[in-house]
Amino acid sequence: MESKQLINKILRDIVKNIDEYSRDLLLAESLDVELKGLNLWDENGKRYSIKNLMDCDELPSFEATDRKYVLRKVNLKHVDDGVMIIHLSSRKADEYSFSIDNTFEVILKTFSTASYEHRERILLWNELSDEELDIKISEFDVNVESIVQKISENSKISSEVLVYIDVFMDLEKIENIMEKEEEKLVLWLHPVFLFSKESTLKGLLAYELSKYDKSLIEGHYQDILEYCKEYRELCGKNLKIIEKIREIAVKRNDYDILKEIDQMNTI
Repeated sequence: MESKQLINKILRDIVKNIDEYSRDLLLAESLDVELKGLNLWDENGKRYSIKNLMDCDELPSFEATDRKYVLRKVNLKHVDDGVMIIHLSSRKADEYSFSIDNTFEVILKTFSTASYEHRERILLWNELSDEELDIKISEFDVNVESIVQKISENSKISSEVLVYIDVFMDLEKIENIMEKEEEKLVLWLHPVFLFSKESTLKGLLAYELSKYDKSLIEGHYQDILEYCKEYRELCGKNLKIIEKIREIAVKRNDYDILKEIDQMNTI
């Protein structure tokens, strides 16, 4: 088979056989694609090593020998650096064929210090297409705006409060950033909170806004504890505000909240 025809056939078969997530990344053409173990041979036994897509474009024309190509794995550990690595192997055959190895795997970026819940949400975020992300964020914005209005109604906060998911934040480092801009308070939330339930978001927003109105802690201590529980799941540690919530619960004889706090401190 002519070499350029063969390499195009191999690339099409790679796209057809890789997993859906890797395929979406590949077709987005936003990554540098490295190819490991992809070689062509001419009829004289000369080997042509194909290390990236540029090598495919620059491959000279020659009559290539038929081989059996096998897709071994896809390495996505370096996608944040803009690199996808595709591993293949091949051996002599009477005719061209392409298959996926029975040990095929997709190697995702590891988050050694992240909790299970944190890793799960990172994967959820990465699996969203641009269109799905736009829809999800739009729904989130509407929900959060309603929550902020309810929290602010009886508060001392006179500034306009704006809340956004910061799509450019480092997924591994969970933090929320509050900024004061003239008459506005702008809260940038980490992407993992896009998947939080409403009671947690109430607590998160009340917690962040309590920096400008301490009375919000008293009025929303139960919701804030919901946020504290999720924060512990994500980050593996308790927020200091839990002790303030304990004081409020003791004052109100809220034994259910006290029991939850005790459980959090013993896990």
